[in-house]
Amino acid sequence: MHKFYRIKRDILACLMACMFIGGMGVDTYAAEVVDAQGAEGSGTEDLAAGSEGFRVSVSRNVSCTVEADGTVTYAAVPDNRLPVPDDGMLYLFELDPYEYDLTSDTGVIKAMEFDSSEHIWSFSFPVNFRQADTRLYSKFAVGIKSGGALYMVTEPTYITNPEALAQNTRMRYPRSKKSTQGEEFNNLYLDGTYGPVLAWPFKTIQVLNTGDSAALTHPMARADAMEADPAKVEQPMFYMFNASDAEGVDALASFMEYYAANSQGGENWIIGNDINNRRWNYMAWTDWDHYIKEYTQAFRVMYNAIMSTNANARVYVCLDQIWDKNLAPGDEGYDQYMDGRDFLEKFNALIRQSGNIDWGVSQHPYTNPMGYAKFWDMSGCENGAVYAGQVASGQIVTFQNLSVLTDFMQTPSMLDTHGNVRHIILSEIGLTNAQGSEIQAAALCASYAAVKDNPLIDEMMYLLAYSDPGMDSSLDAFAQRIYDEMDGENGDLHMEWARSYIGISDWAEIIW
Repeated sequence: MHKFYRIKRDILACLMACMFIGGMGVDTYAAEVVDAQGAEGSGTEDLAAGSEGFRVSVSRNVSCTVEADGTVTYAAVPDNRLPVPDDGMLYLFELDPYEYDLTSDTGVIKAMEFDSSEHIWSFSFPVNFRQADTRLYSKFAVGIKSGGALYMVTEPTYITNPEALAQNTRMRYPRSKKSTQGEEFNNLYLDGTYGPVLAWPFKTIQVLNTGDSAALTHPMARADAMEADPAKVEQPMFYMFNASDAEGVDALASFMEYYAANSQGGENWIIGNDINNRRWNYMAWTDWDHYIKEYTQAFRVMYNAIMSTNANARVYVCLDQIWDKNLAPGDEGYDQYMDGRDFLEKFNALIRQSGNIDWGVSQHPYTNPMGYAKFWDMSGCENGAVYAGQVASGQIVTFQNLSVLTDFMQTPSMLDTHGNVRHIILSEIGLTNAQGSEIQAAALCASYAAVKDNPLIDEMMYLLAYSDPGMDSSLDAFAQRIYDEMDGENGDLHMEWARSYIGISDWAEIIW
């Protein structure tokens, strides 16, 4: 029996190593980000020199999963360079989302004797689901004492399958790829109060922080930090969620558990709005690495709260149109927004480093510029050649060049935990009526044509009530009829009309 156990253990170690080999490339960034945060230096392979000159290495071959009965299993493949601990013991530590290194105050969950012949370490403990001392939002890491110092020797990792705890899972219902904000979609404004339950069966809910609650709002997004911001943002709309302290983590978890349990729909949850743009997800400027790290912490807490309530839910990160402008420090706009591509790469690296999960992408593929709907003919648009060039080169993502986004999401490092392309929704798009009803209607048909046969796009959500000095997406009777029917029985007729109106025979002439 002992021999059989050791064979099974060796096989598990090999499997764990194989699981992580494919994702090691993106982890480089994550290690750098964490290490750059001063004392949070746990991301590098070699952390620190011990008293005997060795270097303590961190293993990233780690898994942390929970069973339906609330039992958590943490397993790790140790690094073969690990020295013998001073006391001959291994310790499993529990860390908060905002903690990245071990201290004398870090809580120990379990301990076991160190055995250099072991090919895998395994610990089991209760998650304490829905209890005051729940571990659902914690990270876990193995540490040793060596040379009188405490060292972390595995990467801090979250529970990666919170959906296993969900007891009231809702079905997902099939629906058209076309939906409308205000009907299938609604915003949830977190202001620190438990507002009315979302009684309408909204299938998609975008969670936004109003900034009214100090607990929910990151310290660097509050009024005093805003006043001292070296790169001020004009009229921030929403604010960075707070997972930087215990109060913030508890508040985020509590609110999201409540709304995920009590909403009548809640199939899709979008965390923030245009989060690669500081106007729409405000935090005082430091650098983009710090910004992304703070968002990722909050996303993880909110993800675990939602998925542990509804196993069939999907949770999305939200981007605006800016995709690959490659701004450098000192360029205009560098400290206001960042490329969506860069954001996803960095967000993905941080998520994978602490335990991969099945997040999705929500994007807003407006025309470029938003106030010009006749995208197939830019001659009537001021600086039209510039805007067209941005789309053609992939600097900006619109419904015209969605392949820029979908091709990127098919790269191996961006795939989900099952090796599939992550779920993609286009959660906000409006087409201006500034150039007339027929142009607006033709553009609506073109946008729908761009997604209806694309298997990598789940849904496009139209905003028909967007209105500001440069953009009015409301529909008159003609455009409304086209919109209502373009995915119905008369859809082919409307598509044929739109192609004829635009002057093309195939959508591929203007949609890539």
